[in-house]
Formats: sequence, C-alpha cells, structure tokens
Amino acid sequence: MQAPGRMISVAGIAVFGFYAGRLARRKLGERPEGSELFQEAIDESRSLVLPWEGIHDGEEETRSEGTVERLGLLRSREDLMDGIRRILDGILPVTGAEFVLYVSHSAEPGRPYRVSASASRGIDFGKAVFSIPDDYVPVREAMLFRRPFFAEGDAAGTWAVGGVGKEKPPTGVATAPVGVEGGAVGAILAMRFDESRWDEPVAHVLEIAAFLMAREIARAKQQYLSGRYLARQEELHRLVRRIAEIAEKGGGEGFSPRKEVCRASTEQVRIQLDAARSILVETTQGEKKGRIAWESGEAVSRDFDEWVSLEGTYVEWVMKQGVHRIFSGAQTSSARFPILPRGWSSSAPCGGHLMVPLKTPGGFNGVMICEAREGREFEAQDVESVKDVLVIMRMGISHALYLEDLEKEAKNDGLTGLLNRKTFHAQLTSVLSRLDGRYQCAVAMLDIDHFKRINDGYGHPAGDEVLRKVSGVIRKTVRKVDMAGRYGGEEFVIYLHDTDEARAFQVAERLRMIIRQTRFVFNGKEIGVTASLGISCYPAHGRGGEELLKHADVALYASKQAGRDRTTVYLKQ
Repeated sequence: MQAPGRMISVAGIAVFGFYAGRLARRKLGERPEGSELFQEAIDESRSLVLPWEGIHDGEEETRSEGTVERLGLLRSREDLMDGIRRILDGILPVTGAEFVLYVSHSAEPGRPYRVSASASRGIDFGKAVFSIPDDYVPVREAMLFRRPFFAEGDAAGTWAVGGVGKEKPPTGVATAPVGVEGGAVGAILAMRFDESRWDEPVAHVLEIAAFLMAREIARAKQQYLSGRYLARQEELHRLVRRIAEIAEKGGGEGFSPRKEVCRASTEQVRIQLDAARSILVETTQGEKKGRIAWESGEAVSRDFDEWVSLEGTYVEWVMKQGVHRIFSGAQTSSARFPILPRGWSSSAPCGGHLMVPLKTPGGFNGVMICEAREGREFEAQDVESVKDVLVIMRMGISHALYLEDLEKEAKNDGLTGLLNRKTFHAQLTSVLSRLDGRYQCAVAMLDIDHFKRINDGYGHPAGDEVLRKVSGVIRKTVRKVDMAGRYGGEEFVIYLHDTDEARAFQVAERLRMIIRQTRFVFNGKEIGVTASLGISCYPAHGRGGEELLKHADVALYASKQAGRDRTTVYLKQ
C-alpha cells in the first residue's frame, strides 16, 4: 500500500503542474499556422470540450462568428490540453507507470477511442500507431460505467493496447473516468511493465487527477459556450446594422428593400447554424402555394419568382400548424411525405432539415428551412437561433413593406393601381433612351367613350367602378415587359415593348373588344361601355416620349371624330 503522504504528494504535484502550465501559457504566444491546423484545432476542441456536438467544417475567415470561434477554440484547446498534459506529467513519476494517457471519444470510424494527451518514459506516442478498440475493457469500464478499473499481475497482462505491450505484457493497468455534467467525456489510462507490484491506491491517484481534469474541461466548455454566444450576438448586431442600412437606402431603381432583408436574413441563418443551405419560402395566405424568396448555400445564392404547389409537403404542414419541425438525416430520407416540393431538394447528401414558420400580420408569411451538413443534426438550440434572426427579419420586412407602400403611392394611381402620369412619362423616357432607334415599340392612348354620361346618370361611385374594371382589363391584356398608366380622368396610356405597327393595332383592337363585351351593373341596371384608342409608333412617329404621346393623342382624337369605339394609327403628315 502507498503511504497517505505519497498520495498527497501526487495531488500536490498534479496541482502544481496544472498551475505551472497556466503560468507557462501566459508567456507563450505562439499559435498554429495554416488553415489545416486551424481546422484540426477546431475539430479536436469541439470533440474534447463538447463531445456531444457534431464535428463539421468551420466558418470562412471573413465571418465574425467563424473568426471568434477559431480564436476561442484555439485558445481553449491550448489551455486545456496544456493543463491536461501537466497533470499527466505530474502523476507519471509518482505512480511508477510507463505511460499515462488521457483517452476520449474519436470521431474516426473504426477508432472509438483516441489518445488526446500522454505522458511517458521513453515511448513516443506521436510516432507509434496507437489505437484503443471499443471493446477494451479498462477504458470501457471508465467511459460507459463511470467506475475505475484496476488490474495487476497476470490479470493485467491481457490488456496490452495498440503497438505497446506486445513484446512485454503490462504488469499493471488502471483507469479512472473523467466526468463532466453527469457523463464521462474521457478517461485516464495508466500502464506499468516492471515486476514490482502496483498497489490499489494508484486508482485513487487517478481519480484525483480525473477530478482536476474534469474541472478544467468544464471551464473550457463554459469559455467555448460564452465565445459562441458572443459571436452569435455579434452576428445578430451585424444583421440589425445591415437592415438599418437597407432602411436608410430605401427603394430605388433596381433595389428592393424586401428582397435585401430576405437575402440578409437567410444568409445570416445559414451562418448561425453552419448549415449547408438555408431557404426562405414565401407562401400565399392559404399556404397552398409558395416560392423561394431567397436561397443561400455554399454554391448558390439566389431568389425565385415561380410559385409552386406546397400541398402534401411538410412545408405546408409547418405553415398550417404554426410550429417548427426538426428532421434527422434518417427521417429526411424515409419521411412519409416529401420535405420540400419537387425541384427544391438538394442533390447533395444532408444531415437533416429544420423548419421554422414565419407569420407577420398583414405582411410576409413563410417558412425558414435549413439543410444540415452530412453528419450533423439540428437541435433545439438551433431553433432558438433561427427564431432570433426571424424576430429581426420581421422588423425589417415590416419596414420594407412600409417603404414599398410609400413608393407605390408615389408611383401609382390610387384608384386603379396603374402608374400615374408622372411615373409613366419618366419610365417611358428612360426606356426610349435605351432603345436608341434599334428596336420598334408603340404607345397607345385609350379613352372611355361618353364617360361623363356614366357619372351623371349613375353617380361617381359607378364611374370609379368602371375605371377600376377597365384598368383590370388593361392589366390582364398587356405583358410584363409593357407598361400601363392612368393618364388623367378617363384616359389611359399603354407602352408596348418591341412591337411594330401591325402588332400594336392587334393589341389595341383586342383590348377594345374585351372592354366592349364587359358588362357593368349599377343599381340593377346593366350597361355597356366602349373605348376609343390612338396609336403612335417608335421610331416612325417620334423618338421622344413627349412626341409619341402627342401623336397618340392626335390619333385618339381622330378615333373620336370618326364615331368612337375604334382604333386609329397616327398618320404622319
């Protein structure tokens, strides 16, 4: 039996070695160089400090969370590993062991346990091929059952590991679990080969060392979590600042505040969760259809305009239920219903999906979808991270919608929703300046025949209804590349892109016939409405907006003079 004084000296040496390591670390400022060393440090630190968190690729250097995490993990790893080595160095001479190892879980297939730190007399573990199988009883006793293991003599001779102990079997083997928060994150393994006996108190020495290691691991874990929390808060602050910049910039030519908010929020979610892909889906009020408002991935960053059916997918279910849903990788491949609509799924293997609904009263409704990297599973804390981003996104979307409403009020006619006269004229001038005489186009002016009779006979509400219905016919008739506006009173103006005289006449005639066939009912009486149109063509009838509008008005006047309800093309004098 070892004397109590010797046990105290062991603890003293361990504590001394531990704090000596801290002092030495303050004086050493070296850091590993190179991206591979950075990634190796991150992976090992995550496995060591947070063994229950999946190992996956780190962030890009330009992202603040990735940068903070790298620095924090490297610092935590160096501090922690140096402290563990000092403890092992401290107990090695006292135990009389040939070597003492700190063993932890391994992420490599076929190697359930790995040697994370070591202290030895004459054995170079850095060069030796050293593996500990999952059925190695001394470590399994410590890791799975959280109890020490002790063997000596012939009983210890059967527990040689790797390339150590093959020529000369060990005469003593002892392990002790390193437990953090109710679970074993590692174990200390000591082995000796001389003929002297190894008394039982060695197991207690290892337990003291394991306690010191567990305390340091818990501290390193807390530093890790604090670093990640601060990094995520920094990312949220960056998102707030970005949305504030979007609000200050407002709308403008080719700039959509809502799209920018969607883009910034979707990319922020992918960064926060280190996801392979994140998708923001915008849905209709009935959740039957949806479109991708923005998609962010390592190889893609885009939005879509196409609306697709969501029926029978879990996207529809999440929207209707109003609750989030997490799918593991196995659930994703075996789900009863498709996770995403056809065409949205990624061809690359993934670890699973996370869906969080987003509902804004009177605003944007949709789902934030995250796709995990292969080998990574989403957890409850990931849901909270997404919700934090969505809270900021709601504010940004609300402000973006407000800006869009202001811009719409400034550009559109309040009654019909078409462009107002000022905006139409400005956009027409802009379009014509880009054509430069190379392409044909046309301008058509439309006037509702005898509109004053409708106002006088049925009242102004009836007249407003006629204007709204006629504008609806115009909106459905023209293409997306065309423009339509209310020019004033009962007059409308239409720009037809890439259209010659014959095509412009056909469009105007079709529009006139649809209006003629539309029925208007007021106070139980049904009446018909007709319209007259005039057309001018670019560049034959003019090259400027004012000139084309003037000549279209001349042609419109000719239609009225000829009896109304007809289309006239400007005749150049």
